[in-house]
Amino acid sequence: MSVVAIQGVRGSYSEEATFRLLGASIEILECEKFADAFQSLLENRAEYAVIPFVNKIVGAIETPHELLKNSDLKILDKLPLEVRHVLVGTNDAEFENLQSVRSHVEALKQCRVFLTQNRQLNQISGADTASSIRRIVAEDDARNAAIGSQRAAEIYGAKILKENIADEAENWTTFYLLRK
Repeated sequence: MSVVAIQGVRGSYSEEATFRLLGASIEILECEKFADAFQSLLENRAEYAVIPFVNKIVGAIETPHELLKNSDLKILDKLPLEVRHVLVGTNDAEFENLQSVRSHVEALKQCRVFLTQNRQLNQISGADTASSIRRIVAEDDARNAAIGSQRAAEIYGAKILKENIADEAENWTTFYLLRK
């Protein structure tokens, strides 16, 4: 069984891209940072890495580009994945009572218009979209929300408060399949 490093956790867009690229018969190595996923490949703790490189709304994702440029890793495949961001909260959350929203910095950038229209939401950068959802559910504070995928909301038991909140209705991220 192949081990695949991703930046993120179960329910992340990276995990979804990994399954689409390699199928379900793999082991996911969850990494908090892009650098951790690259390092796991370089240290042979993973056979592959699946990393987001370009988003339709925000363009190039800088950190992975820098890490790839400074490594000898090879791009084996690319996958454009549709990204449909939702705003989620705890089961007793109501949109009108929200005070903060947590997500990966790139997801926050992709939802700039929504966040500008809702300035009452204090933006907090999280490690990734899915772990941000997992965290607000675990904290169980109805004032806190997160941005991520519907799949992550279902996995962690979050309540969807708003759908399709990205700046553009058609949003995708291209993921690269990397190998040493």
